[in-house]
Amino acid sequence: MSRITLPFFDQSGQYIRMHVSKRWLAGLALGVFSLSAQADITVHDIEGRDVTLEKPAEHIVLAEGRQLIALSLLDTNPAHWLLGWGSDMKRSPELYDIYHKRAPELDDLPIVGDGPGPGSISVERIISMNPDAVVLSRSQIPVSQGQELMHQLDAAGIPVVFIDFATDPLDDTVPSLRALGTLLGREDQAERYIRFYEQKRQAVLDRVGQISKADRPTVMIEAHAGMGECCNSPGQGSFDYFAKRLNVDNIGADVLKGKSGRIDPEYVLTRDPEVYIATGGGYLRQVNGLVLGPDVSESEARQSLKHILERPLIGHLSAVENGRVHGLYHHLINTPLNILVLEQMAKWSYPDRFKDIDAQRTLEEINEHYISDPFMGSLWVDLKK
Repeated sequence: MSRITLPFFDQSGQYIRMHVSKRWLAGLALGVFSLSAQADITVHDIEGRDVTLEKPAEHIVLAEGRQLIALSLLDTNPAHWLLGWGSDMKRSPELYDIYHKRAPELDDLPIVGDGPGPGSISVERIISMNPDAVVLSRSQIPVSQGQELMHQLDAAGIPVVFIDFATDPLDDTVPSLRALGTLLGREDQAERYIRFYEQKRQAVLDRVGQISKADRPTVMIEAHAGMGECCNSPGQGSFDYFAKRLNVDNIGADVLKGKSGRIDPEYVLTRDPEVYIATGGGYLRQVNGLVLGPDVSESEARQSLKHILERPLIGHLSAVENGRVHGLYHHLINTPLNILVLEQMAKWSYPDRFKDIDAQRTLEEINEHYISDPFMGSLWVDLKK
């Protein structure tokens, strides 16, 4: 076997010679090349884009602040990844307080944007931070509207990764978490929650597949119940994807072609839905609407549900007379915790078939084993128990 003499210097600086085989040298070169090749990571984001980075990101910007909830499934201290974020999380104090208790430095975290659309994002501020990557939400800034923003960030050498938990939550949650896990080098943590999520989701959907269309209930979802006159309702997308997967008839989607809108009271009375589901949050306290959320007691939640039923139209629905009235914390649907929405809607829609499904138990599992900061309080409420 042929050998090569290589010059080296020992620790004292004295010149020495080392004889090595060509095979050893080739192996060394291959190993160095392999390590170099493995340094790059490729993130496959929710838009089907492959984004390559030299190594996992250490500091990122979240254009939509509520994506901190997704980060909290990947790390026990999710705030430490952030250089900047959108202002939306601060507008939901009940959510903000969950993470602020652990990370009071969130008060001083720079704001990079406020609201939907690329015009709400300060590209200059993001570039000045020099993050390893920017995470955009598809529902906040669709790719079709964000080309200029992406071009500016690309020119500055800042990668952009899209995730989303709002447009089609049941389909988008897994690939979004997987993309975020790859971006941060937290693949194991992401896959751990994904396995849990997929098992819970499939347990519901498999059973729904055995239900005949004849048993399909009509459901009315009133979004932000009590904020104004009846009735704000989800239309196509988002909440309606849950309804479709559960094979229930969301009466709002039959007349609203957009994501949401107002349905006519006479139409509601004509359809007379079998199940009424209202959504709300702490933001409705000042208007005496439906109050739910991590900071809400069960008594306050139930009292607020009873209050919105005192409105003339809602009080006459068969769903109210039959006790099939429920309240849901609105912000749950736009997070990776939306599996709780699926379980609750399944149980409310088919109470006899899903007696063993327990969203409260699922929440306890999430709090104990998966999320950095537990979600407590009243996230849903029933008129009767």
